[in-house]
Amino acid sequence: MKSPLSAKDFEAPIVRESVAELVVRRVLDMVKAGVLKPGDALPPERDLAVTLNVSRPSVREAMRGLTVLGVVRTRQGGGAYISDLSPDSLLGPIQFYLSLDQTNIAELYDVRMLIEADVARRAAVNITAEALAKLEESLAKQQDTVSDPIAFRNADFAFHELIWIAAGNAVLKRIGESLNVLGLEFRKRASETPGVLEQSLRDHRALLDALKAHDPEAAARAAEAHMRNVYRSTIKQGIKAEEE
Repeated sequence: MKSPLSAKDFEAPIVRESVAELVVRRVLDMVKAGVLKPGDALPPERDLAVTLNVSRPSVREAMRGLTVLGVVRTRQGGGAYISDLSPDSLLGPIQFYLSLDQTNIAELYDVRMLIEADVARRAAVNITAEALAKLEESLAKQQDTVSDPIAFRNADFAFHELIWIAAGNAVLKRIGESLNVLGLEFRKRASETPGVLEQSLRDHRALLDALKAHDPEAAARAAEAHMRNVYRSTIKQGIKAEEE
C-alpha cells in the first residue's frame, strides 16, 4: 500500500511565472507554431498589452527577455521584429556561459568531438562524388587563404557544412552548425596564431581522404583528431590571454 503523504511532500514552493514570463512563452509558442516568422514585425508595445490583456511594463520586460534570447531584435527609431533565428542570433546566452570558465569550453569541445566524429562516420557512407568535388574546392580555398584568418574561417565553415549535409541528418547538421558558432568566438584568437591554420588544413586533408575512401571509422578518427587539435590551440591561446 502506498504510504500517506507527509508534510515534507509539500515543502517545495509553488513556482509562479510572472506576467512577463507568460508573455515570453506566448511569443515563443507563436514562433514555434509558425504564426510569427523571421523578420515579422511585432505590434507596438501598447497594442500588444491590450491584445494580451497585460500591462505595458510587463510587455516591455518580456521584450527585453526575448531580445536577450536572440528571438527579438529592435529597430533604430522604435519597433521590434522576430530575428532571423539563426544560430548566431540564438546562441548568445550559451556563449556567455561558456566564457565564464575554461572547463565549459573543454566540455564544448568534448561534445564537438562526439558530434563531428559521428557526422564524419555517416558522411563517409553517404557522400556523393559531387560533394567530394566541392570539398576539394573548399580545401583549395583554405590553402589560398591560410594567411587570411577571416577568409580561412569562412572557407572552414563551408567545408564542415558540406560534411554536415552529407551526413544526411538535418538535426545533426543544425547541431554541428550551432556548436561551430559557439566555438568560433574562442577560436578567433587562435586562428591568428602562426601554424594553427596550417594544422587545420592538414586535418581537413586527412578527413577528406578518409571520406574519399568511404571509410567511416577513419573519417571519425580524423574528425575527432581535428577537434582535439582545435581545442588544444584554442585553450592555449586562452591561457596566454589571461597571462597578458
